[in-house]
Amino acid sequence: MIRTAEKNRKQRFSNLPISIGSILKITFAVAGFALWGWSFVAVVAGIYLVWAIIKGVLSCLISLAVIVGFILLLIVLIF
Repeated sequence: MIRTAEKNRKQRFSNLPISIGSILKITFAVAGFALWGWSFVAVVAGIYLVWAIIKGVLSCLISLAVIVGFILLLIVLIF
């Protein structure tokens, strides 16, 4: 009986149509737009674009470093 009550409670909160994080993002976006206008929207859009580009470049550089490290390890072990 207690397990069923706990299970129902967990299901009720996990099936919300929108998360608290989404509500906070929407609230901050509305507040920022109300305070600074379209420049706020442009800055946030720029940050999202730059962040996506930085993540891609860093991922590429890390992959390249791992490949170079692996090749160097093979060269050291072979010779």
